[in-house]
Order: sequence, then C-alpha cells, then structure tokens
Amino acid sequence: MKICLVTNLYEPYSTGGADIYVKWLAQALMQHGHEPFVVTTCPARESFPGFGKEVIDGILVYRFYPLNIYWGYQAQRRPLFLKPLWHSIELWNPHVYSVFRGILSKESPDVVHINNMGGFSNAIFWAAKNKRCRLIYTLHDYLSVCPKSILIRRNFEVCSKPHLLCRFYQMIKRWNLKRTVDVVISPSQFAIDMHRKHGLLTTNRYVVIPQGVEITSEDLEQVSKVRENYDLNGSINILYVGRVEEYKGVAVLARAFKRVNRDNLSLHIAGSGNFMKNMQAECKDRDNIKFYGWVSGAEKEDLFLNSDVCVLPSTWYDNAPLVIFEAFKYGLPVIGSRIGGIPEMIEQDETGLLFEPGDEKELAALLQNLSKEQLRNMELACQQAAMDHSMEHHLERLMEVYQGLGRSRR
Repeated sequence: MKICLVTNLYEPYSTGGADIYVKWLAQALMQHGHEPFVVTTCPARESFPGFGKEVIDGILVYRFYPLNIYWGYQAQRRPLFLKPLWHSIELWNPHVYSVFRGILSKESPDVVHINNMGGFSNAIFWAAKNKRCRLIYTLHDYLSVCPKSILIRRNFEVCSKPHLLCRFYQMIKRWNLKRTVDVVISPSQFAIDMHRKHGLLTTNRYVVIPQGVEITSEDLEQVSKVRENYDLNGSINILYVGRVEEYKGVAVLARAFKRVNRDNLSLHIAGSGNFMKNMQAECKDRDNIKFYGWVSGAEKEDLFLNSDVCVLPSTWYDNAPLVIFEAFKYGLPVIGSRIGGIPEMIEQDETGLLFEPGDEKELAALLQNLSKEQLRNMELACQQAAMDHSMEHHLERLMEVYQGLGRSRR
C-alpha cells in the first residue's frame, strides 16, 4: 500500500511529538513492506515555486513552500498584525492545492494521512479528495477549532468561549472536514470530545487510536543494564522534555521546584522555546536545575536513561504528549497535570502521579514526598504500558483504518 503522510514540519525542522510520530510511522510502514512518502513544508528559498524532494533514512520526502506572507515555522517571530492576513490566506491557498495535487498525480497513493497541517490550508483536503484518495486526518492539536491550534488566550488561560472570528474559522473548517475526510483519528478521547463540542465531528467517522512509540526487547534490556546498580538512597533526577513555553507549565514547574525543601533533587530541562530566557532567569540561583536546549538522538536517550521520573506540568489542553510513552519506554513514571488527554495516559500510582494544572503547591508536595523506591516500584508497569502502545500495535490498528476495516463511530 502506498501512503502519503502529510505533516507541516519534518526533520530537520521538527519541533514536537507529532513530527517525531510521523517519522516513526513512516519507518514502521516501510519495515512492514508498504510505500510511505512524506509531504512537508520548507522555507521559500528551498523550493518555491515548485517542490523539492530528498530521501531521509530511506523515506522519500517532498518539500515545498506554501505561498504566503511568511513560512508557518517562523510564525512566532512575526509581528502580531501580520497574523490575521496569514490565516486568511491559509484558509484556502490555491498554490498549495496546485502543488499538492501535482505530487499526488506523480505518486498515486492509496491513502493520504494528514497529520499536522498548519500552513498547508484547507486546500490540501480538497486536492486529496479530488484525486479520489482515501483521506485520513489525525487530530494532533486543535487547529480545526482554534487558529493558533492550542486553545490558549493571550494571557495564557485556556479558551473555552471562542471569539466571533474564531467561530467563523471553525465554520470553514467544519465544512471542509464534513465533505472531504473519510475517518478522523484522535490519540485521545478528550480531543474527540472537544471537537464534537465545537460541532466539528457531527458527521465524520472517528476513532480513538493512541500514538505508538518505538520500543523493542533490546531497549528494555538496555534499561535493565543501566538500572542494575540502582541506588535507592541516591539523588532523584527529574526530567522535563518539551517546548519551553509558558502554556507548557514550565513556570509552574520552576516555582514548585523552588518550594521543595530537600537537597537530593535535581531538575533537568531539555527543550527550547520563547520562555527559555524567563526560565533561566527564574532558576539562575539554583545549582540543581540544568538546561540542555533541544536534544535528540543519543543525548536525549542518555537523559531518559539517567533520570528517575519525568514531569509534564501542562496548563493547556495537551492532547496526547508522546513524551509520556517515551518516558514509559525507559521505565520512568510521569508526574502530569490533570488536563486534556494526559489523565488518559497516566494511571495514578501505577505509571505516575497526577496534579491539578497550575497548582504549584500540589506539585511541590508531590516532589517533596518522592522516593526512589516509590518510583522504582512503578518501573515495570511503565514499561508494560509502553509495550502496550508500541508502534507495532499502533500500526495494526492504523492499517484497519487505512483499509476501511476499522470500527469507527459516527
């Protein structure tokens, strides 16, 4: 089966879990004898007006610049007054329609699986539909509900009542989804419920399929070797991996950590983002807080292997953070905020601990009372959870949807 995977960012421009997921999925599809290829975006200098292509780790990757006033990857560095214009073009971009339809004509895939689509515009749905491809859309975020995709207001509070312009935006998105998409996939029930609340899944078929994580028996053996001499009396290393943004709850984490009165805790923050300078200023007087910047590959693996627990303090409706399953793979319990799809992924006192989003006192109390014995007792359950959500199992369910065999709901 030939499968077109659409994501607005792909390495080397990857920024988050959804981009990593698409890479893992492409590799898994190839290993199982399918023909995946990726369509993604790039800066204007690399492809405009057509598209370029390359092969990365055996995967064919098409890149093109969706003609607009700037590239979506650079949105956070652009002035606020330009963004309404960018979004108005992004609603329907004829250049995207033309280029993507040309790629589909060249490759003739059986399935088009759209993941992150910011910057591509709604035109990408119609290009696939008009080529009579089976069209699958995964809800990695809330772009079909919110132009910013994260349902956060300027004051970083969650948005529960969209403005008039946002409701108009929803109406356009709803019209496109109803008429083009065959099946909507969500990695969490929460995201399904949120889209239904805003009227975006009234007729489309949908199914909940948690994301998969790359994991093998060799990975588990490696973790066991590292933990053979696990010192139950040693210091506890707490790991945060992700975007360093205020809505990710990193400020809550910093304040909670500074409330803890014990000297055997260390906090390791791996990631980059707009809130990095604020975080470094907040933590400048603490020797037990370390920053690593954006990490990947062996450096990221070493951080997981040498940590005791992962923390995810989100204050937005985090859909299904892939970092949770990544942590489980290394036997790390996760301390997560009780918001979005996070509670669906963490079993209290079995694979982690939950606290109310934004509650730095509750988080500080959890950190204050952590013990290495408590964390070690969760290790096997965490690894079992990772195995249950392996890319192998994920692909089995996904292929049913690709082939039109899966049980979906209306």
